[in-house]
Amino acid sequence: METSERWDVPVSRRDNPVTSFEAEASINAGGSRQTHIRRVLTIVLQSPGLTTGQVGEVSGLGQMETRKRLSDLKNTGLARQGVPRVWEGSGRRQVTWWPVIEPVQGVLWQGVNP
Repeated sequence: METSERWDVPVSRRDNPVTSFEAEASINAGGSRQTHIRRVLTIVLQSPGLTTGQVGEVSGLGQMETRKRLSDLKNTGLARQGVPRVWEGSGRRQVTWWPVIEPVQGVLWQGVNP
């Protein structure tokens, strides 16, 4: 499977409402999902160990969208969860995020560059 095709893998569950499938199709077709994944992965590579909330703040995507894209990265083996710590934004513990790959001269992998 080409890396650029990894983002076409369905993430909606069978029991989700039809609107979830419509939203997923839209974000995949429009390229938003891949763009957000690139942004989040770049942050994880440049600042390993940030919490989900911190990645959301830095990316400007917000915590919910960031959580979804971090999940994409985890499910494709490009990022892993680390030890939880308190995120100052909520006062609650959140997992930290760490890259599984190393950047190679600014190219993350074929078809998906930061």
